[in-house]
Parts: sequence; C-alpha cells; structure tokens
Amino acid sequence: METSRATSTTQPQSIPSAPPIDAGSGRSATGELLAEAPRSSRDDPTRPLLERWRSALETVSVESPRHAASLKQGRLLYLRDGEVGLAFRPETGFHRTTVTGQSGRTVVERLLSLHFGRPTRLVVDDSAAAAAGKSVAELDAEARAEHERTTGQSVRNHPAILATLRILGGELEHIQVLEHERTGAPGSDLIDEQP
Repeated sequence: METSRATSTTQPQSIPSAPPIDAGSGRSATGELLAEAPRSSRDDPTRPLLERWRSALETVSVESPRHAASLKQGRLLYLRDGEVGLAFRPETGFHRTTVTGQSGRTVVERLLSLHFGRPTRLVVDDSAAAAAGKSVAELDAEARAEHERTTGQSVRNHPAILATLRILGGELEHIQVLEHERTGAPGSDLIDEQP
C-alpha cells in the first residue's frame, strides 16, 4: 500500500515595514502622522517631577552617558505629554550644544521617547533659565559638597583621630572623601573599617 504525501509550497508573504519614526514630531520620516500605539513606559507620573526626570536621565545614561551628563546640566522647566522642557544657563552652552546639535537631539529624543513610551521632543528655552529651579547637576554638586563638609567634620572630631593626633603630635591638613554613600549603620559616628 502506497501512501502519498501532498506537499504544499507557500511563498512567504512580505511584511510591510513601518516607516521610520521622527520622535520629535510624532510623524514618520515621510511626514505622515503616526497612530499612537500603546507602548510600555518607564515613567511613573505619580512620582515627584524631579524623580521622574532623574529616572529619564538614567534611561538616557544606559545608552549615552555623554548625553545624559549634558542633560543633567539643563534646568527642568516641565515634563508634558510628548515634551521635555529644559533651560541652560549661559555657562553651560557646551552641554546645550551637545543635546541640541543635529546628532545629539536625535539620540536624546529617541531615548526620551523610549522612556516615556511615546514620541517625545526636547524643547529648550534658555530665557527661562534664571527663573527655573536648579539642574540635577547643581543639586548633585550641592549634595556632594555638603556630604564632604559633614564627613570632614565627623572625621576631624572622631575620638580615634583625635587620640592619634594627640599621641603622634600631628594635624590634619586635608580630608579626601572617596565615596559618596556611607556604608556604615545610619546615624553611626563610627568610621567604617575595611576587612
């Protein structure tokens, strides 16, 4: 008994490719308006504005640390649906150019769109820099300086340091803080020792 097998050959159907996206306008490169498809977002609109901006900066930093560092120099004006508003002080012109230049803007807007889950464009309004709050870079620098000041005071007044200085007859000239975060117990005045 002979069985026959029928084989059918089907040609693979070509899948139409989607037009490239211009994240800055919500339009494709051909100019047609894109339908908003639900996308996953890394943004949590219930969080405070500064936390949302820091989260967006982290997303940018994963792929482009240079652009994230420059975005940190900008003073956040607003986070709106499809827009991030920044203002740069005159002394941060290099960073402004880094994120608004032709290649920089493309990278930044693509990564912000990825983070917010929708086409997002970067809007820069330097005239609002004076009235805007401090940039993430300014806030981080202030926190670092305060940490170094308090750590220096803590070290200078630590009993073990004072005893050592008394016994050896020396003095502290400079204290260099090597880490930003303390690894010891919160509120502890003890200096952490390396094992």
